Amino acid sequence: MVILNKDQHLSDVIRQIPTNSILSKRIPGCGATTLELNTYRNSIILVPNVPVINSKCQKYKNLLGVYEKVSVGEIAQYLHEHKHYKIMTTPESFPKVKKACELCDLNIYTDFFLLDDECHQLIKDVDYRADIVLPMDDFFLFKRKALVSATPIKFSDPRFKDFKTIEISAEYDYQQKIQVVHTYSIARTVREYLENHKNNKVCIFFNSVDGIYSIMKQFGMLNNATVYCAPKSRTKLKSEHDFTNAYNVWSAKTMKQYNFFTGRFYTAFDLELDYKPDLLMITDPHLSPYTMLDVDTDCIQICGRFRNGISSATHIYRTDEEIVAKTRDELEWEISAHEYAYNTIQTFYNSADSRESRFAFGEALETLPFRKYLYPDLTKNWFAIDNAINEKLVESRYKYRGQVKLWYNDCHFFIPTFEDKPYNKHDEGLRVVAAARSTKDKRRRMVQFLSELEDPDSEYAMDFINEIRKIDPFIVEAFELLGRKRIEELEYNQRAIAEEMILVQRKGNKVVRIIKNSFIVGRAYTNDYITKELKRIFDMVHIHPEKPIKGTMINDYFQTVDWRSKKSRGYRLVSPII
Repeated sequence: MVILNKDQHLSDVIRQIPTNSILSKRIPGCGATTLELNTYRNSIILVPNVPVINSKCQKYKNLLGVYEKVSVGEIAQYLHEHKHYKIMTTPESFPKVKKACELCDLNIYTDFFLLDDECHQLIKDVDYRADIVLPMDDFFLFKRKALVSATPIKFSDPRFKDFKTIEISAEYDYQQKIQVVHTYSIARTVREYLENHKNNKVCIFFNSVDGIYSIMKQFGMLNNATVYCAPKSRTKLKSEHDFTNAYNVWSAKTMKQYNFFTGRFYTAFDLELDYKPDLLMITDPHLSPYTMLDVDTDCIQICGRFRNGISSATHIYRTDEEIVAKTRDELEWEISAHEYAYNTIQTFYNSADSRESRFAFGEALETLPFRKYLYPDLTKNWFAIDNAINEKLVESRYKYRGQVKLWYNDCHFFIPTFEDKPYNKHDEGLRVVAAARSTKDKRRRMVQFLSELEDPDSEYAMDFINEIRKIDPFIVEAFELLGRKRIEELEYNQRAIAEEMILVQRKGNKVVRIIKNSFIVGRAYTNDYITKELKRIFDMVHIHPEKPIKGTMINDYFQTVDWRSKKSRGYRLVSPII
């Protein structure tokens, strides 16, 4: 263990980062990356995002930043012109560094020290960004190598078994006070927060561009806000909303009163200001799972972006009781079971004695759940497995607010205070709906409340609509398609409403869908009834079949058996054909 005292940096206590080590620095901003940049050796530093590179390149003139727009030729030119190399690259651009070293007759594995900075991102991001682990096979070929993070996640990859973990601890109080607010309404709670922090600049970390734009528009902040996000999100804001004050590169000059940051700015990025802003983090699993912040990694990293500190920290979050919570043991067992199934089918594939069998087993292998935990060469991707487990554990915490409280209390970095804001102005409406005695009465009350919503697009209304949808998705869809007046004209008759919905929807096969709505599998119908109902349906959609409409035509749509009573003959429907 390495101990830091007040105002000390890592360079004050160790000369260089040791090889084959995982540096768990625990305290963001203690100078691990800076130590490597100042160490007299050739270094390649892998970082998760471009903003980190831009930030460091402004401070170190000898540092070459490599990302999408930098060519192999530019890297080779840098290697020709310098005797001492410091290269910082994204994982996706690492192959270009490797190629440039080959062109310059450099042995990348012996001539460079490789540092994987913010190594927890290997696990956090691999599910949607597979190339982040692209350099890891090369990583283990380096003679000198290490990983570093303030918030490391334990690796299950057996290639790390000989790596030594070096803990960086502190003799001083480095903990961050934070207000943790549980709410049923993100919009209302954010409004209150902004009213209480209007005398200071605010930095808001929210990993949803749609959510960010909704906040800016709802609270009249479009002219006084800046968004820092990925290039694609910046394009989306401009094309869909005509919002131009968005950037994929941070600069203090572009900061405004309200400043929003998406996930690419969570880690390693230095946000250097001559003032201390208020910091707000937002989690809304109902909006997007990508907003669910990991207290042990994301929240610590976000607080660590501010090199001059912050005035206050707040985390506003919602919970979702629909989340299926699982323990680590349960998740590991599930993945192990999927692996067993995959290996079993793989054995059948390898042992297939016919072309047909081999093809069938090969197709099955591609659809099995364990396939997503394999690299293209079919070797096991331990980072993907770690990601799936970590992601599900984080998600499970947001099922109940009690879990979030325990999470914060157990985290070494935070001193939390907790607050609950359990308001939702539509709660009474839900209670009235629940008290209804019949399905028809319940639907009548639902339609009444839905029609009385003042602003259907507001967060309050959307919450209420989603709750109603959980109770009765059919009547919500009917209301959205037909409106209150038409539903009342149809006297809340489900079959009549469903038929009307089919008619107004822009979907094909309307006749088939209406027939399946009118005739119920398992019931018997007389030939006369079938003939009259089919004529009604064909007339309604203005279709005139070439052959005469008779009871036997029902056999075009259902498998049937003959049925007869004392006075009538017809068919009992067994199953739909279409």
